[in-house]
Amino acid sequence: MKYSPKLLLFVTILVFLSGPLYPAGYKKVIFSSTYTDLADFEQFAARAKQSGATHIGVSSDLPKSFWEYDHPGDPYPAWTIYSNSLLKVAPPPALKKYMPADYSESVLKVLEARCKILRRLGLKATYSMKDPSMLPEAVFTDHPLWRGARVDHPSRSRVARFAPTIDNPEVLTLFRESVAILIRRCPEIDLFTITTNDSGAGLDWSEGLYSGRFGNTLYRDRPMDARIRGFLDTLQAGARDAGGETEVRITLTRESDPKRVAAKLARGTAIENIEGADCTPFSTGGGVGEGYGNVYNPVYGIPQPVQFLSGLVASARTTAPRLSVNMGDRRNRDLYFLIYDKFQTTNPVGPVEQLAFLREIAAAHAGAGMADAQLKIWVNVQDCTKYIRLLDTGGILFYLGGVHQRWVTRPFVPFPEELADAEKAYYRPYLFQALDESKADNLADVQATDSYYGWSGRHFVKRVLDPVEALVDENIKLAREIGNENLARRFEVFKCIQRNTRNAVSYQAQLDRVRDMGIKPLKHAVIETMSDWDRQLMMETAREEIDNTALLMQLLGDNPGEFLLIAPTKEETDIMLFGPDFIKELQMKLNIMNSKWEDYKRVFTVPNW
Repeated sequence: MKYSPKLLLFVTILVFLSGPLYPAGYKKVIFSSTYTDLADFEQFAARAKQSGATHIGVSSDLPKSFWEYDHPGDPYPAWTIYSNSLLKVAPPPALKKYMPADYSESVLKVLEARCKILRRLGLKATYSMKDPSMLPEAVFTDHPLWRGARVDHPSRSRVARFAPTIDNPEVLTLFRESVAILIRRCPEIDLFTITTNDSGAGLDWSEGLYSGRFGNTLYRDRPMDARIRGFLDTLQAGARDAGGETEVRITLTRESDPKRVAAKLARGTAIENIEGADCTPFSTGGGVGEGYGNVYNPVYGIPQPVQFLSGLVASARTTAPRLSVNMGDRRNRDLYFLIYDKFQTTNPVGPVEQLAFLREIAAAHAGAGMADAQLKIWVNVQDCTKYIRLLDTGGILFYLGGVHQRWVTRPFVPFPEELADAEKAYYRPYLFQALDESKADNLADVQATDSYYGWSGRHFVKRVLDPVEALVDENIKLAREIGNENLARRFEVFKCIQRNTRNAVSYQAQLDRVRDMGIKPLKHAVIETMSDWDRQLMMETAREEIDNTALLMQLLGDNPGEFLLIAPTKEETDIMLFGPDFIKELQMKLNIMNSKWEDYKRVFTVPNW
């Protein structure tokens, strides 16, 4: 039977529009995001399939292991409760008595529900975790030969934490059983991504351990390639026990020569993105994350299409057979899908072509008449990102300071050590601070680092944030020009966050300088005494922080969760996440700061003219 050319063309167009856009050359195309609930997960997975996804990441926004806060005052589990560690999520029988059953079951139920959706859509799943991860001390009391590397950060913790040693055959059996449990309940998972040597996880005798190169001395001389190969092979064996097949990669090993290790691995396993045997690239990808991986955190929803496109361009230049696309910035998914789909039929290699490509996207997104303004916003966002990354010391300062040290909600006062317990109660439990109270009172102490101490720290932060603020101011105007009031408000909120960062570092530098000078205020200032420079600057900074906080409250209104990452309940409030009482806490900050103006008389000679 012959078909007319017009009919064939129509069918071709119909298939193209309704079917997935499978990128050529990839054996796996993995899309991931953050998810508000199961319906949101399903919507994302279905949309990703239209763009050619074969796999969906299922590890985001799982229940947190708050039970790991088992020692009052130790902040380090804040890094661990998000880890999705295998032995905690799917504990084998030998470990069940050491951890709450309701935790593991709550996680597995979410994973099962997500995988059921993927099964219906004909998609597979990828699972990310941090392993081998710290276990309760009781495990090692009962099984002392299971004790492996110390995996806390000694300057950021108050309790020594240990992971199980993957050199011990009994421990490997635990992992094998754990994987089998997980795969039986979630058979769609066929790729594991492991992060190690961070957030309470680590390998014995690794150079990448925060506590130093230590581990179980019975296995001190075991080569690292044998250690890693044994671990990855065990995970694959566990999947086969459950009737599945998985690929496994491990990252952040900090091995000086990962290629040497990769040469000893099997195909389908990888270290630092180098696949075993042939030492070829394992995967490629890019995207825009949310939370820790986003430079604008705790503000979310600021679109970053330049970064997203750059990741796609870089990925197209590699020969890796697996593509990973991160759309963690869920508020702008539609924009990223638009870019991704158009990229499949376009090849914007150079910077000029990429700008032209994005201008077309801008026209589709904001209308032809506003394309240039929309494109300028996106370019400004990327320019801001380049500056902001200079404030990354294991995390961006807006996050490590603004959230982890609660700069946004805590008061800036000249005598923080004199604050009453009631005045500290709303923020002190959420400070990431494992050292003494003098460090907790020091605004510039960010996770035991002194990167932002003193006048040099103040000067550095100012130099970085001055151009950022100028670009943000321009974006506020441009967003209103294109009629996007929500985006304009988002930039205004971010401006308050970066102002808070600037003020925190500056205030502490000024306070330290005045203390170091040891100048005592006069008991009575003679007539014509003016406010000196130190007093003027410090009180101006305090007032700016008060006004900045009041402005932030006005911008957020009754719905701070529209612009900031906020825990849905007080019980889920954490070092890493502001709580639902955020606006009340800002008001408490204002009340405390405004009640301490007279304290500055104990620091400076008062003017009298």
